[in-house]
Amino acid sequence: MIIFLHIHKTGGTSFRSILERNFGAACCHTNQTRREQFCQADLEFVKKFFPRLRAITGHNLVDPLQFSVADPFYATFLREPVARVISHYQDQVLRGTNRATFEESLKTNERLNNWQVKLIAGGEDLGKAKQFLERCAFIGFTEKFDLSLQVFGKLSPCPMNLNYKRLIVARNSKIQKALLADPRMLELAREYNRLDLELYAFALNEIFPKLCQKAGVNPAAGAPRYEVSTNDHWLKYKFGRVYNKMFRQIYKARAKFYGASIRLMHSSTVASVVSMSMNFSSGDS
Repeated sequence: MIIFLHIHKTGGTSFRSILERNFGAACCHTNQTRREQFCQADLEFVKKFFPRLRAITGHNLVDPLQFSVADPFYATFLREPVARVISHYQDQVLRGTNRATFEESLKTNERLNNWQVKLIAGGEDLGKAKQFLERCAFIGFTEKFDLSLQVFGKLSPCPMNLNYKRLIVARNSKIQKALLADPRMLELAREYNRLDLELYAFALNEIFPKLCQKAGVNPAAGAPRYEVSTNDHWLKYKFGRVYNKMFRQIYKARAKFYGASIRLMHSSTVASVVSMSMNFSSGDS
C-alpha cells in the first residue's frame, strides 16, 4: 500500500491527483477525517470502508513509520525550505488565516519553521526524519517534479498513468516577490528552518541519486513532460472524490456516536462513584 505524506506547498495535490485517477475509490484522502493526526485506529476503520485500499494520502499522516501496514510503500515530496515557507505564508495571508508579518509568523507559526521535519518525524527530530527518508520507496522534489514522476513510475508497486493536471496554481502576489527580494527575510527564513534545510540537502544529495539509480533513470538526460491540459481517467477520479466525501460523513457520524457513548459511559461511571461514596459514608456514620 502506498502511504503518501503530503507536506503543504510541495506540489503534493498534483501528485495526490495521480493516485486518485489511478486508484479511484481505492485511494483514501485522510484529511477527510479532519483530524490533526491520523492514527492506527483510523487506518483500521479506513480499511473497512475502502475494502480495496491501495493508497492513503494526507497532511495528517504525521510520523508515517508509526503505522502497522504490510508491505508499505512510503512516499513524500519535499521542497526547498525557504521557497516552501514563503509560499505557505503567502497562502495563509491570501486565505485570510494569517494577519501577522512574515517575521512574526516565523517565530510563532509552527507550520513555518521546520515543518517538513515535524510532519515526517512527529517533532523536531532530524535524525528520525532522515531515517524515514531512508525507508522511503520514493521521494520527489517540487523543483524536479517531472523527473520525480519518472522515477516514481519506475519504482511504483504497480503500473501508473503519470499524467497530471495542476489543480492548485499559486497566484502571482506582491507578498512572495517582496519577501524574495528582501535579504533579511530570506536569512530569517533560513534561520528558522535549519533542520528542514539539512533534511532537504540530505534527501537531494544522498537519497534521490540512489532512487534514480535504482529506477534506471539518468537525471541529466531530461524527463518526459507529464502535465496535460485535460484530466485522464475522469470518471474514476470523480467517483473516488465522491467516495471520499461519503467517507468523511460516515467518519464524522461515527466520531459523534462514539463521542456521545464515551460521554455517557463517563457520566455513568461518575454517578456510580458518587453513589458508592455516599453509601460508604452512610456506613461510616
